[in-house]
Amino acid sequence: MGWFSVKTSQTFTLHFNMDYSSIKLDKNHQPINPKLCINTQIDYDYYIALLNYLYKQVDMGFKPKYLVSLHYQNPAEYCKPIRETNKPLGYGDRIGFNTSIPLWNSVAWDRFIEFNRNDIDNTMKNTGKIRNLILKYLYGIKRLNRPDKFEFPNLYFFHEKGKVKLQYHTHILIPECKYPISEVEEVFNTSIRERCKCIARWKNIDITEVNSSKGVMGYVNKETSSQHTAFDFLNSIPIIPNK
Repeated sequence: MGWFSVKTSQTFTLHFNMDYSSIKLDKNHQPINPKLCINTQIDYDYYIALLNYLYKQVDMGFKPKYLVSLHYQNPAEYCKPIRETNKPLGYGDRIGFNTSIPLWNSVAWDRFIEFNRNDIDNTMKNTGKIRNLILKYLYGIKRLNRPDKFEFPNLYFFHEKGKVKLQYHTHILIPECKYPISEVEEVFNTSIRERCKCIARWKNIDITEVNSSKGVMGYVNKETSSQHTAFDFLNSIPIIPNK
């Protein structure tokens, strides 16, 4: 079943099964991603304001070629269960755990990592390293302080927690580069991953081609609300209109 956005004098419905009768539409209301959950008028206002900004970026010429989705390391990656006994059907088996550092010493470290993965400032700090590696290995820009020498591509970063709300993961929109998608995947999963320890090892970095520029903007913006802005203004390289 498809989805649509209906505009009336005071109300709109996100799709067939949801009713947001208390939300008043913005005059520049745009179609909304079906995964969006809006609770209050102020949440809608924040979401639609950023969506209009992102749509304007597309109108000014940004053409996202690939959507990159990556996750960050979690303490669970360093703790592997080990079966210490081998009883029939596994009933009553003793299970131990192998960690990269002594188990008792890992408690404070695990809490530190979990805090960082739930902190947006630390997430953006890690994203800055990833952005620099993207510029270097996909676009050949090694000197970030030489805008007069290099033409910087427009890169857009978005942070969200997904359904489970456990820790942030990142979506990145990048324009076309000289590599096909297979080589872009290889660069992310080898050169960039190996030089950025914050990226998870348990899950490959996912690369997909973008079919709809405005459609993907609605997708990466779906968690924006009055409490959280998905778009990373610090690390992104948007189009700046001429004054």
